[in-house]
Amino acid sequence: MNTAEEEKKVLFETLPYRVASSKYFKVIFCKLLTRWLSIVILLLTALIGATCYDLRFGIVLLMFIFIILPLVLFMFYYNYALRPVAFFSVVEKSVIIHTRGIDCIYNEKQREVLQWQQVERVERNNEAFYIYTDANTYFYLPRRAFATAEDIQYVEKNYLLQFIS
Repeated sequence: MNTAEEEKKVLFETLPYRVASSKYFKVIFCKLLTRWLSIVILLLTALIGATCYDLRFGIVLLMFIFIILPLVLFMFYYNYALRPVAFFSVVEKSVIIHTRGIDCIYNEKQREVLQWQQVERVERNNEAFYIYTDANTYFYLPRRAFATAEDIQYVEKNYLLQFIS
């Protein structure tokens, strides 16, 4: 075996799975909302309070709700959910975990999604692993994609443990 084959030695191939884009974007939106929630609530409270004194502030409030807020949501979706890592998180695929990173088999072709040196951190919960490559971009790897619980524990201990926050 040459060194290129040794470096890309396949550890696991997961079962085929798909994640809903709404589920993927919900995690990003919740993280962004927790950062900006106090400012949004302060702004809305100020506009509601100002509306009691002058009805024109109510028009500004409605403009904020129906014009500015949808544009901001679209901007977040466009910036974070349409990246290649996000694309491969939501399509029907099988994941190959190897010593250099993660590849996906999508449309009967193997495509490189991320390498381990790109990973900033990994968050885990009862359903999945969130493998972050940027502050708000992550690869969604559900626990149900693994064939056995031993496979989950092996990957978590040997590859993801160094990144888990």
